Amino acid sequence: MKVSSIKTIVNDYLKVYPNEFDRLAALRTYLNSTKDEKITDWNNTNGHITAGGFIYCEENRKFLVLYHKDLQMYLYPGGHCESEDASPLETAKNEIVEETGIAKHLLICKTETPFDIDVHLIPYNKRVNMAEHYHFDFRYMFVLKRLIDVKIDQNEMSNYVWVDFKKLAEDKNFGKISEKLSLILNIDNQK
Repeated sequence: MKVSSIKTIVNDYLKVYPNEFDRLAALRTYLNSTKDEKITDWNNTNGHITAGGFIYCEENRKFLVLYHKDLQMYLYPGGHCESEDASPLETAKNEIVEETGIAKHLLICKTETPFDIDVHLIPYNKRVNMAEHYHFDFRYMFVLKRLIDVKIDQNEMSNYVWVDFKKLAEDKNFGKISEKLSLILNIDNQK
């Protein structure tokens, strides 16, 4: 994965969401000061490029969230981009497969550009002895046509649930992006 390709994705994203230019200042600074091999280096305490995918099931009209053992909260599937990943979108798909057992061919990606890019501080992780650092998180939206079995990665996750849009929108971790999710999925009527 190359810094130049990440910059292109960020520029494409900012064409869709120009009002988020200032919010992504830390990411733009990071990309301008980080070499290709460092954006996927877990030892880079300046931060990492990460990616994940919100999964919406049309059959039950709910979102899949996983309980993360280390962070002790429900999250969407996602993780660190690896050097061999072609893009954050590929990372998101790989992480979904790894953390849920859902096959790639069942996932329909709503947009090639992330629907959200977030910058957040990750606290020290005692389990893997990782220092506090930033995640520059590229979020994608995936749709499943029907409900399928989920097989969570027991190393990182302890549970999963399907939640409706209202519950997701009320969650402090997801509420700020609920408007984007609503627009992408055209689910205003579920609020």
